Amino acid sequence: MKIGIIGPSKLRDANIIEKVANIIAKSGHGIVMTPDKESTSEFFAQKYLEFGGKKIYSVIPLDDEEFGIKWVNTGVGEQINCGTWRNQPEKLNEEADILICIGYAVGVLAEIAYTKWFKPKPVYLIKELISCELPKELKLDLKYVSIEELKNVKF
Repeated sequence: MKIGIIGPSKLRDANIIEKVANIIAKSGHGIVMTPDKESTSEFFAQKYLEFGGKKIYSVIPLDDEEFGIKWVNTGVGEQINCGTWRNQPEKLNEEADILICIGYAVGVLAEIAYTKWFKPKPVYLIKELISCELPKELKLDLKYVSIEELKNVKF
């Protein structure tokens, strides 16, 4: 199983992110992400490896000429080329079996939205890292869990 990790570019709540990384590393599953430099995802990946995480896959738009990839840490994990940034949410969802949201951002909302169409899957949103629940009208498989509850999720 590959667990997609989605979160904001700006690192917030490092202690909580570290706890989530430890839980996911102990699950024995690989992770999929797009690791911007100095981002929540990059920090998560570092901690995941420190806690014995096995495999990281990085979805990176290696062919993008519109925006480029200078802010992405291309040295994190095995690269999966998604072509352009416009394809990134789709490819991340295609590669992941579930998503874990470690904080909101505009790009995160796009990645969550794509779970409806591309390999539909549950999204676990960590309560301690979000400000509110998303509207029920979205009709997505959203699961709001605390860090303690995440420990009991069967991945």
